[in-house]
Amino acid sequence: MSRRRRGHDEGAHGGAWKIALADLMTVLMVFFLVMWLMAAVDPKERDAFVQSISGEPVDSGDIPMLDSVPPQSDVIQLDLKPPASQAEIEAAMKDISPKDINIEDTPEYTRITLKSDSFFESARATINDNTRAQLEKLGETLAGRGQYISITGYTDNLPINNFQFPSNWELSAARAATVARTFIDMEVDPRLITIEGKADNDAVAPNKTAYGRSLNRRVIILIDKVTPVSFD
Repeated sequence: MSRRRRGHDEGAHGGAWKIALADLMTVLMVFFLVMWLMAAVDPKERDAFVQSISGEPVDSGDIPMLDSVPPQSDVIQLDLKPPASQAEIEAAMKDISPKDINIEDTPEYTRITLKSDSFFESARATINDNTRAQLEKLGETLAGRGQYISITGYTDNLPINNFQFPSNWELSAARAATVARTFIDMEVDPRLITIEGKADNDAVAPNKTAYGRSLNRRVIILIDKVTPVSFD
């Protein structure tokens, strides 16, 4: 019986050193963590932190105040040209016949409507050199403004089905993309541009006549004038 009791006591003492060692390792870990923080944190910020948790007055000169940071809106608009005016847009498109383009200007946006028949070949999304030159001038005018630009293509309701364009959806989107690529080539930030194809939806005239269908074949460029933005 005495031998069995001695073995039990030895087992108890044998496990106690593990607990003590674990406590020691925890203390050492906390010690080295504090030492690392003392070395890594800026002294002024460390002193301000110690003062704040000890209830002592904190010198505001040690901590940058929120009011000292320039508003974000001022920062992002610093290097941007002002929004393109109607006069600048009209000057860029002055060589286009007035019957082929319509420019509507409001305080919120500028809407440019291009009649597809004058800018694109029938059932295609390609443009000729003269049309490209006009769109490049417009792209130059819009570059560096930080204005969001949405480009939407429309068609009439006559169906199309070929290898390149299985439907009017693809054709309308491709025409919008052609205008977008031209702007991007003139250094308009591609992150500011969105394109959309709406096929024969949102018709502005009945598709029963050739004239009505010609009015529905169009590309609309909507230029935001309210929220200029820079990604720099």
